[in-house]
Amino acid sequence: MPSIDKEAGRDDKAGNTDPSTNEKLADEIQQTVKFKIRRLPSKFLAHFEIVKIVLLFLQSILIISNHVRYLGLWQSFTEASSGYRDAFNDTVYHKTGFLDFTKIHSLHLWRGWVIPSLLASSAYVVPALLCLRHELYHWKPDLLQHYLEKIEQTRIGKRVPESWLHTIFKLYESKHNQYMENKIQADRQHTALQDSQQFLKIVRVVALNIVIASFCVLALWLSLLQTKIDTRNNAPLPRSFVPGVQFVIWYTINDLFYFYPHWISHTTPTISHSLYNRVLPGKLATYLHKLFKSSHRLHHRTKANIGLAAWYCSPAEQIVFNLFPALLGPLATQVLADSLGLSHTWGTHLVTLYVWLSAAAASSVLAHSGYRSTWNDPGKHDLHHERAFHPTAAVNFGTLGLFDWLHGTKSSLPAEETKAWRAQRDRQAALWEASRRSGVPLTKEQRSTVQQPDHSLVWEEDKDS
Repeated sequence: MPSIDKEAGRDDKAGNTDPSTNEKLADEIQQTVKFKIRRLPSKFLAHFEIVKIVLLFLQSILIISNHVRYLGLWQSFTEASSGYRDAFNDTVYHKTGFLDFTKIHSLHLWRGWVIPSLLASSAYVVPALLCLRHELYHWKPDLLQHYLEKIEQTRIGKRVPESWLHTIFKLYESKHNQYMENKIQADRQHTALQDSQQFLKIVRVVALNIVIASFCVLALWLSLLQTKIDTRNNAPLPRSFVPGVQFVIWYTINDLFYFYPHWISHTTPTISHSLYNRVLPGKLATYLHKLFKSSHRLHHRTKANIGLAAWYCSPAEQIVFNLFPALLGPLATQVLADSLGLSHTWGTHLVTLYVWLSAAAASSVLAHSGYRSTWNDPGKHDLHHERAFHPTAAVNFGTLGLFDWLHGTKSSLPAEETKAWRAQRDRQAALWEASRRSGVPLTKEQRSTVQQPDHSLVWEEDKDS
């Protein structure tokens, strides 16, 4: 194992300010086993991303509960939700006469509609709000400094200790640099961040689409009630291997039915590589392209992403692009299990449905966050937004990537950029550790090791998008 240069440390204490000292020290630090071990958690999070990690955690909880020790978490959840339903009836129905869930017990709307809708909505809203914290730091520090100087001149500002304002500015400057390093499209800003009216419009559209999603979940549940789904005996957990297999099937179905409308909306039928133009009659291909593109345009009003705007789209797109592909899988596997007489084992279980809907909503937000982090990398979808409706450069139309790979529309750029970003993060960590040991401050260039790629010259700009 390489040793750290102790002579460099002694020279620094004597007043050495050579920036190359930190470069040499960082080279040695990166080779140590201790440094590599410390970086493992960050690499693990960055590689698997938060939704997959949560799913793996829930899968492990299921295995433990089925084979090691029954934890009773699902049973406690169902009992608590039933308690909330009864409390709802006591406080709402008996006072207003509105929607008595006990009188429509055979439909099980509380478990099959209300709870999954609330979970999916929460899985959208909470990550969207968390993603907005990135945008709190999009002002340039010099602009904030200008306002702080103005505040200092006011009557109230003169009473505020200067050290407080200095601390606030340094904290903001640090956060600004950190988030700008992680912002994928650093040269673009979402219009909602510059126009309050546009922001409120996005909130209204997204709120409407959340309501639409709730009614689509209701339609899914009413469809499932026509099958042999077990609505009464939900306390037993599904077999340990079933949710994993079902998720693979559902994810593939989601990718299939999301990819093709999405691909058609972005790719003109006249382009030679548009396979659907060779399969479908010319007039039908043109009609579908215009129909899907018109519906999808609203979502691509700007090329930069923010998590809140993941469901900023027309109601038609919300149903056809976002909801139908995600809701089809649970219904399809339930129908297939019925036909094979395997409904008891392979039928759609409520706990699996809850997790799937929540994961789908959260994944949609995280794909649009616009920032890389140790637990999320939306680079693939950001590149899709950046190229938008360019007739030849548009890529990454699916979710899983299977059909993008099949049709040659999967870009290799996001994977390459993610690898480079992780390497830059490692280098930055090593430089900060080197500075701490040597006592030599990092230069501006050394503090800005993490740089996002510039795609502006990769293709001709699409003026119509």
